[in-house]
Amino acid sequence: MNKNLNNTHAQVELIISRVALILFAILYTDYGFATEPDNAMPKSYARNIVEFDKDLLMLGAHSKVDLSRFSYGANASPGKYNVNIFLNNDLLSNEEIEFREGEEHQVFPCLTSHVISLINFKTEQLPARVRDALATPGECTDIKVLIPDANVDFDSNKQELHIEIPQLYINRVAQGTVNPALWDSGIPALTLGYYINGYDSQYSHGNSSRSLFSSLNAGLNIGEWYIRHNGSYNWQEKGHGEYSTLNSYVQRDITALRGQLIAGQYNTSGQQFNSLSFSGVQIKTDDRMLPESQRGYAPEIRGVAKTNAKVTVRQQNMIIYETTVSPGAFLINDLYPMGYGGDLQVTVQEADGSVTSYTVPYSSVAQLLRPGMQQFSMTAGKLRNTGVSDEPVFAEGTWTRGLSNIFTGFTGAQVSENYKAVNIGLAMGTNLGAFSVDVTHSDASLKAQDEEKITGQSYRLSYSKLISETDSNITLAAYRYSSSGYMDFLTAMQTQDALTNNADPDRIKRSKNRFTVNINQGLPSGWGNFYASASLEKYWNDEENYDKQYQVGYSNNYKRISYSLNISRTRTDYGENQTNWFLNFTLPLWESRETRSPYLSLRYNQDDNGGKGEQALISGGFGENNKYNYNISASHDNSSGSSGSFGASWQGRAASVNGSYSTGRDYHSTSLGMNGTLIAHKGGITLTPFNSDTYALIEAKGASGATVAGYAGAVVDQNGYALFPSLTPYKMNKIAIDPAGSPLNVEFENTSLDVAPRAGAVVKVKFKTRKGIPILITSSFGGGVIPFGADVFDEKNNYIGAVSQGGMIYARVSEEKGTLQVKWGDDLNSRCYVSYQTVPGRGEGDNTWLPQQFNSPCLSRTIEGTGKNATAVARNN
Repeated sequence: MNKNLNNTHAQVELIISRVALILFAILYTDYGFATEPDNAMPKSYARNIVEFDKDLLMLGAHSKVDLSRFSYGANASPGKYNVNIFLNNDLLSNEEIEFREGEEHQVFPCLTSHVISLINFKTEQLPARVRDALATPGECTDIKVLIPDANVDFDSNKQELHIEIPQLYINRVAQGTVNPALWDSGIPALTLGYYINGYDSQYSHGNSSRSLFSSLNAGLNIGEWYIRHNGSYNWQEKGHGEYSTLNSYVQRDITALRGQLIAGQYNTSGQQFNSLSFSGVQIKTDDRMLPESQRGYAPEIRGVAKTNAKVTVRQQNMIIYETTVSPGAFLINDLYPMGYGGDLQVTVQEADGSVTSYTVPYSSVAQLLRPGMQQFSMTAGKLRNTGVSDEPVFAEGTWTRGLSNIFTGFTGAQVSENYKAVNIGLAMGTNLGAFSVDVTHSDASLKAQDEEKITGQSYRLSYSKLISETDSNITLAAYRYSSSGYMDFLTAMQTQDALTNNADPDRIKRSKNRFTVNINQGLPSGWGNFYASASLEKYWNDEENYDKQYQVGYSNNYKRISYSLNISRTRTDYGENQTNWFLNFTLPLWESRETRSPYLSLRYNQDDNGGKGEQALISGGFGENNKYNYNISASHDNSSGSSGSFGASWQGRAASVNGSYSTGRDYHSTSLGMNGTLIAHKGGITLTPFNSDTYALIEAKGASGATVAGYAGAVVDQNGYALFPSLTPYKMNKIAIDPAGSPLNVEFENTSLDVAPRAGAVVKVKFKTRKGIPILITSSFGGGVIPFGADVFDEKNNYIGAVSQGGMIYARVSEEKGTLQVKWGDDLNSRCYVSYQTVPGRGEGDNTWLPQQFNSPCLSRTIEGTGKNATAVARNN
């Protein structure tokens, strides 16, 4: 409560009457002023019964308020509540539970047969009578009667119902498991995520390069069916604009299989065979639905730009990522590649028109499963977007199963008209690390003028290990050797296409061996960190041209200065070898708690071709939540001379915008980019500067300006909506809202909720708000105080609070004037009425506005006259 008070500044909630009563009840009980009655309630829920001596409260002559409802602590009023149900402290479900009033005004939860069915009982451990009772549960099952050691407790403040049952009677589930009944498919919604980047470069001899790249991620959610389309538009000045479809498909979860059904254009996983783009149908398990799931793998792309450069990433000849980077070392670590395999082709286009290209190997690590767990995928469709004129039909199936704590077995097959391949392997988890070894046999029938049949094998060994004792992390080490007759499916189809079109089949490279390794080594405290990566691939039909990349680096810090040294040697796509050295220093210019302190970065680079360069870069941020960011750099290169650049970005409520300008000898370049997402739903269109796949649509009516915790740019709009991006599918995500910035006449009933979305869902999270004028009334009745604890109702008979000590009433009213009913008993003489009159218009748009305070007597009402002439007359006792 204090946090909310601080956030809303002047909105001082002086008295919360019911909380005061509960606190008093707790203190009253703890200090021994309560006694247990002689006739305890027979109900199983009747426990911790206390009674209050009203004489100790000094309530006055009119104080006949019934305090028995507080004899059981923070009890709920009868009615239906939406509550989170916990079983042994693990969230079981979110259900509407009816709370009924029993003896002595005690309120207890009615556990229906549906709620009982959610409990995963270990039936063989239950007594026969309990099994029979659970088989035909009644309207309201009393768990404590069936299982004496069980317990049921309701926390009205948190709206949580806790059921405790001895573990002996419950089947164990993995820690962190979320009941599939809680997985939320979301609401009908249309989503559109976008990224736009425009680039213009003018360089020597009147040459220029202009381009526009835009990626679109569109979706339509209807029930449990999600339609997706991913595409990109690429325009070049000297060419023409072209829109490319990456994929279009429809998907839905198959909960029973812990997997998904996908129909349309998609990709195979790439875990056992190379990833393939297809048009067809796929059924696969999704390990995100399992506890402790692994989230997949994608490589980091590192490089160095000499100028304000455009970086393009392709996979299987399709652009999957493009951005503009500032001069200096860059890192791309937020890729969403197609599948889990397939090398990445990286192109760096400098502002002066020069281009550098290289390949980043991309292959998955060995997968280990727990004993008894399994994964599978089944795909049938046509090959697509691979440059093969005849798109053949193929089928692929893979299966992996955990055999024991050490061994995991896997196998798979690919079948087409002229191609067959079978894979079998074994993964081992040992103290020495995780190993995976497998062999793939292929049989390709290549039809040309003379039919040729080629068979071969490919052997692969993978290894990964985290050595905590030495702080060594070998993230991936893999070696594959293929015989001269081995072809993967895509290579075979491309070779067949070359033969059919009378082209040279040797232009299709056939891999001979391939080695990749990534190592990260932590050094003793104060000595920094060392990392190394390497990849080498050779081909049977092209011995002279091979792919090679080595990189080693060291990083450390001294006080506030961070520094790193990087050495890389790369064989480019043009067959050239080049070694580069990079030395970098970074330090903050001053300390700052309110804004991001500006940082100064100094870089020196050199290559073995005689190239040398220096750069100084200052970057920082300012504004609310550092929504404005900037960078200024000055560089010198012995080949291109001196240059300078400036870049800035702004994160708004609806989108993020970035731009840059650089100039140097005989060139200058400009770029402008924007990204964000819009979601159309029943309540309108909501915008966000973030891109994601799974969202929470927050509804907080009347609370425009409130912020979403964790995301500075996520703010409730004028329609009462905001978007919370980047939810983790199938896991409980806490969604919290900060009332700061919302109108002061709006009060939140709750400020945090938990939700477990399905992958791709737009889940609606509703925060209930009350809009009204807070008033603080000091009242009296019959010359004395109003009974302490009396209930307060508005003119619509809605309960809005209780009377605190001294006859003080705090309430939030929707009308500028009216009458409140104060009630402390069932007869007509146990109630009175308080009138109020607020100052019209106060508080609207005024952040300094406080609750209105005044004195008003509480008057009785008597009926005078009969029939149609009867009128209510207020009188002061």
